[in-house]
Amino acid sequence: MAKIIQITTFFHPVIGGVEQHVLELSKELVKKGHQVTIFCSDSTRTKKRIKKLEQNIGKIKIFRFKTLISISQFYKIYPGLLFRLLKSDYDIVHVHGFRKFEIYIALIVSKFKNKKIIITTHNPFTTTNRNKFLQLFVNFHDITVGKILCRYIDYIICLNKSEIRYLKQFHIKEKNISIIPNGISDYSFLDGDKRKFIRKYHISAKKYKYKVLWLGRLNKVKGLDNLEIAVKQLKDTLFIFAGPDDNASIYYKNLYKNCRNILFTGEILHKDTIHAYKAADLFVLPSIHEPFGIVLIEAMAQGLPIVSTNIGGTLYIIKEKFGVLLNPYDQWGWLINIKKLLYNRPLRKQMGNLAREEAENYRWSNLAEKINNIYKIFLK
Repeated sequence: MAKIIQITTFFHPVIGGVEQHVLELSKELVKKGHQVTIFCSDSTRTKKRIKKLEQNIGKIKIFRFKTLISISQFYKIYPGLLFRLLKSDYDIVHVHGFRKFEIYIALIVSKFKNKKIIITTHNPFTTTNRNKFLQLFVNFHDITVGKILCRYIDYIICLNKSEIRYLKQFHIKEKNISIIPNGISDYSFLDGDKRKFIRKYHISAKKYKYKVLWLGRLNKVKGLDNLEIAVKQLKDTLFIFAGPDDNASIYYKNLYKNCRNILFTGEILHKDTIHAYKAADLFVLPSIHEPFGIVLIEAMAQGLPIVSTNIGGTLYIIKEKFGVLLNPYDQWGWLINIKKLLYNRPLRKQMGNLAREEAENYRWSNLAEKINNIYKIFLK
């Protein structure tokens, strides 16, 4: 049994791909007999703070530290992490993210205590939505602090091949890098009940022949405005936008205020997402930046064909046999491909079955074993 500390900027109940990744990985590590503790900030993706600084999820211990400075929505400085790490007894610290305050704190403490540090980068290397100041900060980091300190990271886990090419500038040896994608739990493969979802949101089968689902955080980076032409043209289709506000719900609701075939559900508990997927005919992800896209795997596990952005990690998930990749700004392309799949049920079913088969490769029970094998290298 090893003592593992997982560090992430945000954590449950904050909703997001990294947060779900850390939770599922931690659950699997506990099953393997490890003692898992999670360190994170008390921040959420809004201005709200999480008041409960210590809690347990099963056997997983969680410690939150007060954010002292918020540089951006995703970059938080919480000095309490330093003091807690210095006092903590652990074998491996596993940090989730890149170019983060917590990486350098964990790196300094781990080297001081002669412990091992592993990073999962979560693909922060391709983005289209940084302001000029933040991009300048990123560039400065990469040619200074990044190059100096990142070479001392013991091991890096990437989500896809594109990250390895980027990491070469930090002089990290390829033998110390692996590709292990995000995963989904066995729960995601259980049969959802579409009736539960339809009843809860009073969806009329007579009014709408088809249902298109998007699930995520309502943020402008998710590109829901790229579906505007499709929404306005496909009157017989209900477009379901499911997920919590992330500083863009007002923008999107104003954009679609005259469209009656839009349903904003608000936040959906993770245990209920399988019902949302099952109620849909098609899943769409029109993001202008998508580091990975766990929701794609979840939708595939429920047998949905995919129409997705071609930017970011989605390129390494979606295959032609069960999905379509598009330029997120090609609104007519979104209309044409959504319409093609909705109006061809045999093709939809065939692609959905192949999507479900592909999703089997992303079960957390398999992926956690690969990460555990990396831990074993450093626990000898």
